[in-house]
Amino acid sequence: MSAHPFKEGAKTALPIVLGYLPVGMAFGVLARKAGLTTFEVGLMSLLVYAGASQFIAIEMISKGMAWPSIVIATFFINLRHLLMSSTLSLFFKQNRIRTISLLSAQLTDESFAVAISNTPKIENRPIYLFGLQITSQFAWITGSIGGALFGRLIDHKGYGLPFALASLFICLLVTQIKSIHQFWVMVMAGISSLFFKWAFPGSWYILLTGLLAPAFVMIIEKVRNDKR
Repeated sequence: MSAHPFKEGAKTALPIVLGYLPVGMAFGVLARKAGLTTFEVGLMSLLVYAGASQFIAIEMISKGMAWPSIVIATFFINLRHLLMSSTLSLFFKQNRIRTISLLSAQLTDESFAVAISNTPKIENRPIYLFGLQITSQFAWITGSIGGALFGRLIDHKGYGLPFALASLFICLLVTQIKSIHQFWVMVMAGISSLFFKWAFPGSWYILLTGLLAPAFVMIIEKVRNDKR
């Protein structure tokens, strides 16, 4: 007897949960230091639910920046979700627009990475993806509130919480490498990222590497086809 799609999706979210709890705690600690209440921390994780944007928003709030600047910054940072949600929508052609909208609203980099790594699991199975996403969000909210409530008792730097998000991405990346060609794409993207970070100020290296990585894929595929 197969598991219920929701339960199956919730179990698949376990790697994300293990990463979101400590990262959410780190966010809760920083948000409290910036002057937010525990209720505001939880509400932000419920309604915004975008890790990178929330961290940047907290930094901007702590510096006393006006809310329009925070909204604009969040908008541009989250533009990548347009590409991710467009990709996932191809697997839900038989579902209503309101179902796709709900799934898109809960989409994160990590849930997208896990979902797209096994597309037969998600194709026309919105309940499965919902189970994956809502479990991940619950972990993020729990970690955020926990950090806001008990952050003063935790040495978040000593326990390596700032590295938790990076380590989560590394784990998700490794699980998706299933061939030597994907491995070389990872290597070339990593080298390019380091070069762009050295060559350009700010966070341009993220965008430039994201644009260059698909080119690596196309080149490798062309070489493979030519050898056949």
